[in-house]
Amino acid sequence: MKLRTRLVATTVPLAILALTLAGCTNNGTEAQPEPTESSAAAEQTPGITDIQDAPGTGENLQGALADSTVDVCERAGDEWTVSGSVINSTDTAVTYRIYVSLLNGANDTRALTQVDVDVTEPGASADWTIAIPVAEDELSCVLRVERYES
Repeated sequence: MKLRTRLVATTVPLAILALTLAGCTNNGTEAQPEPTESSAAAEQTPGITDIQDAPGTGENLQGALADSTVDVCERAGDEWTVSGSVINSTDTAVTYRIYVSLLNGANDTRALTQVDVDVTEPGASADWTIAIPVAEDELSCVLRVERYES
């Protein structure tokens, strides 16, 4: 008789628990809330791309990041001003194609723009500047610099 009492004493609470949990499950008739994206990416406007030539597509290009400097990278109102210079470190006249990227803290590209620098003689320097219409704070400027023999 003790075995039967234990069995009933164990079975009854388990049955109550099962019925309670069954009452908590969704039977498919209730509408589920739509998921919403709450990350910072959802709040951002689309980035800006303003390039004429895809990076790395020029004939006989050489990487020339060491030839370049960034003097200004700052937001003023609804745009970023980025400027700098290049110094031709070769023995021949060259042109430069500079890609300026604005990146946020998560390294998302918020803008990609192209600046072309005309023929620069050996040892000479040339200044460049661009205004990028992005009204976001706390971005960093990153360059890709391509050099081409003229």
